[in-house]
Amino acid sequence: MEPLEIVFYLQTPISLGFPWIFFDSLIAHVRLREELGERYYSLPTKIPLGGVPDIPIKRWHDVPVASVSIFEPSAELHTFSYFKHGDFPFPKGKISRASGFFKDFYLKAVYVPAVRVRFYATGELREVERLVRLVPALGKERNIGFGFIRKVEVREIEHEWGLVKDGVAMRPIPVKYLKVYEDATYMAYKPPYWSKHSVDLCAIPFTRVELL
Repeated sequence: MEPLEIVFYLQTPISLGFPWIFFDSLIAHVRLREELGERYYSLPTKIPLGGVPDIPIKRWHDVPVASVSIFEPSAELHTFSYFKHGDFPFPKGKISRASGFFKDFYLKAVYVPAVRVRFYATGELREVERLVRLVPALGKERNIGFGFIRKVEVREIEHEWGLVKDGVAMRPIPVKYLKVYEDATYMAYKPPYWSKHSVDLCAIPFTRVELL
């Protein structure tokens, strides 16, 4: 496995539901969609699958050597609001638009006006490159145009920066694996990120750390 830098060039701003995107989770999502084929699109929305597919990413202890997203240029989060309404050919007054499926409502999306999203990881170059080219968009609200990708570049680099770069954590790292850490909180640090079994006291990304 080789140290890699992955850069997504965006066509549109990226909408977020969490401060970061986890590269290992992104790759696992693509691999799962590939493995399930058409069955992927009929999965139950509120019943999580058990386990995660194998991904071509190195692990250090049980931590994937893959960074969270680095948005470039760095910018504050913004809020985008829009009004959802149905333009349906039904007789006036026959369909309720105050509740139910046809309800009109405002939606808000948190987004960052980034033009690039950079990740670092240690993995199998060719397989990582193949998988990232299957990603059409990043983040949330992709159905209304956020996070569209113009191109993606994957290259081998000299240093392994998926965990720590210049003394700064590039992802959540459990404090039990650290000699020194600047700040910590309880959060998930490995797939599946929805599982309580993935949660531990971790150094927060982009804070100072020193590995054991």
